[in-house]
Amino acid sequence: METVIIVLGVILFLQSLLSLGAAMRFARYALRHNPPRSNRYQPKAVIIVPCKGLEHDFEDNMRALFAQEYRDYEIIFVTETESDPAYGVLSRLIKTYSRRPAWLVVAGEAKIRGQKVHNLLAAIDMLNSIDRRAEVIAFADSDARVTRYWLSELVAPLGDKRIGATTGFRWYLPVRGGLSSKLLSVWNSSALSLLGERSSFAWGGSMAIRRENFDRLNIKQFWQGTLSDDYSLTAAIHQGGQRIKFVPHCLVASHTDVTLSELLEFSTRQMRITRIYSPRVWQVAAISHCLYNLTFWGGLIWLVAASFTGKLNFTLATLLTGIFLLGATTGWTRAVVASHLLPSNRPRIQKNWWAYVLLGPLVSLIYLYNVLSSAWTNRITWRGIGYEMISPTETSIFYRPKTRPHSEAVPRPQSKRKASVRSSSRNS
Repeated sequence: METVIIVLGVILFLQSLLSLGAAMRFARYALRHNPPRSNRYQPKAVIIVPCKGLEHDFEDNMRALFAQEYRDYEIIFVTETESDPAYGVLSRLIKTYSRRPAWLVVAGEAKIRGQKVHNLLAAIDMLNSIDRRAEVIAFADSDARVTRYWLSELVAPLGDKRIGATTGFRWYLPVRGGLSSKLLSVWNSSALSLLGERSSFAWGGSMAIRRENFDRLNIKQFWQGTLSDDYSLTAAIHQGGQRIKFVPHCLVASHTDVTLSELLEFSTRQMRITRIYSPRVWQVAAISHCLYNLTFWGGLIWLVAASFTGKLNFTLATLLTGIFLLGATTGWTRAVVASHLLPSNRPRIQKNWWAYVLLGPLVSLIYLYNVLSSAWTNRITWRGIGYEMISPTETSIFYRPKTRPHSEAVPRPQSKRKASVRSSSRNS
């Protein structure tokens, strides 16, 4: 048994070396000098923001979208209903920032797709009816805080028509700093190694695509019965023979806190979505984390047991130490990159550096739980709605909470154009 663990340890050591190499390549790409912002591709753009409920710092996150250093852009916010708490806040912000053209769309309930995708399609329909001049469509999540140059950075690479879409990513920042929140941040940061000049995917919370490309690739059709906006758009880009480029300075901060149960629910939901929409990525995660936990934790238990008999195997101990140090260096590298790309949040990231260095083995246990929990069901609950992912192109809703009428009348927003459109007819 000890020999088997040592052989697995050698394999895991090599895997850890590869992971560190990927993190170093990502760091070199992310930290290299950017060209000046002047004379860059900057056509008219529209930002689409699907909203549901009030996340932490929701209003500040939305204010950041009104304050972009970009010549000409508009914003389309979307909620499911007028009774959504976000609706009133967005109405007020649109009035406050009346110089920036902004719209508020009510999409109605989804029936055959994810509610977020349903909201996005309602916004696209409104865009097609009100503005033919916008050349770029950008997407943002309401729980992310963008920088003032986020839109200009995200759009600039699209001047190269070989690039199908650009993407940023999210870095979770614990608010109060509980262990579960730190584990969430470390868990999420591991995906950074999949990003770069040729990114493996486009993340829907910080993403942009040329409008002509969106239409040519028929993204609307890809979204018709889907749950995942970003996986489906990624598939369309790759099928079109184009590439996705990660834009380092479009890494966005997401301030949040979670309990352990919320962490497990969120991370397992992500893995279930991944199993349906990107089975190869799910399989790689399953194999790598099964190997890690069997070898690292199994080897550690073996060493502890052997220490009581005085038969400590120094070869195994050295392997496990090396594996831990390689993982710690990988986590530290990602944290260094994030602190550079998010300078306003650098003190908070630096305060939690120990988590990125030390918590890797615990995060691998969470991934193992995610893999096992995601293997036996296609059902998830997302924002209170129960979905069954029948296939990447077919989604059914098996549960939706009953909504109560809003207790107060919600004022209609004002802007330079019609500011609110009800699109419940999209339910069919």
